[in-house]
Amino acid sequence: MSWWKLPGPSNFIARNVEALRAGYNLVLPTPVRGVAELAETLRRNLLDEGWRVAGPFDDEDQNPIDQLYAWLDVGDNDVKRRSIGKLRDSLDPGQVVIVQGIDGDHWRSWEHFMTEYEAASRVVSKFDRPLVVAVVTGVPLSNFPERAPALLTTPWQDVVGELDVLLFVREAMRVKHLEGGKEKLLSRIVTKLALWDFELAEYLAGINERELFDPVAALRGAADALGRPDEFAATWEAGGKIKFDGMELEHSMLLLRHPVEHGKLVERLWQAQAGELLPLLELSRRYWVQRMRPVVRLPIRVNETKVNDLNELEIGQLAYVARSQTLNHAIQQATEKLRRYRNKLAHIEVLEYSEAFDPDLRGR
Repeated sequence: MSWWKLPGPSNFIARNVEALRAGYNLVLPTPVRGVAELAETLRRNLLDEGWRVAGPFDDEDQNPIDQLYAWLDVGDNDVKRRSIGKLRDSLDPGQVVIVQGIDGDHWRSWEHFMTEYEAASRVVSKFDRPLVVAVVTGVPLSNFPERAPALLTTPWQDVVGELDVLLFVREAMRVKHLEGGKEKLLSRIVTKLALWDFELAEYLAGINERELFDPVAALRGAADALGRPDEFAATWEAGGKIKFDGMELEHSMLLLRHPVEHGKLVERLWQAQAGELLPLLELSRRYWVQRMRPVVRLPIRVNETKVNDLNELEIGQLAYVARSQTLNHAIQQATEKLRRYRNKLAHIEVLEYSEAFDPDLRGR
């Protein structure tokens, strides 16, 4: 599955197409890693809607005007006479020019160009004005211009969410033909560890499922396989710290680098387990309540409290009743395991692989 088709990324493209339709030139800041083919994806979407598009062109660290004159084959060989106004007039009405690969060393030149081109654009109707899209990589968000009448900055921030990655991982895991409950939990674990990083998510979805229950080892294997550099920084522009569903989170590879942070990786494993398994524990509790009803005479007393309905009992209390009433071994064993699993998750402890996929956790 192309992750550009997922809700978050596809909505990002759609919003920028709408901004172009409204007459805005665009600056699209992206981190160094994790946003491949943005310019090409935007180009394809624009062409599908009937726009005339030039590019994407790769910035070559030269004067922006000179590069645009060359890329667009504007007929003016006199460098001294070149101007933004003449460039604008040489383009077709409504044409979109896309430039990518603008980095920190050359952003200032492009910022100056985009500011001047925005001013030149204002004199043209928003329905006719030629527009420029600058895709900028690895520049801090604080370095970008504020919104102007004909210029909009839309950074790659809080674009990808858990739903996007979960859909991507579930699709990637289908080739394993796992049982539904197992696929759901494993997909949730991969999503919590990979966050917005689709390359990491694809790798983790393909490894042995037992390895996911040791997040530190799994991520070390991913770092070796994917060649993640040690200079990976805890900044937005480096791709190390990005908003994910509204929360600014650190990339798991950053946490892997510092042993003191490994507990946070285990906590992400726990978050995945708690999200999937706590509802299952409640369903299993109800299942065993039904199994116990025919063999437990009510009312009974639990912790000095009179109980008229077994459904009033929590999992731990249910295990106590099964034990104190000397019910059959299967009931005692199952309810005791559920009590233990519930207590571990309640105390932010992760379950082992065999525990997470215990048949008793899902009823029988």
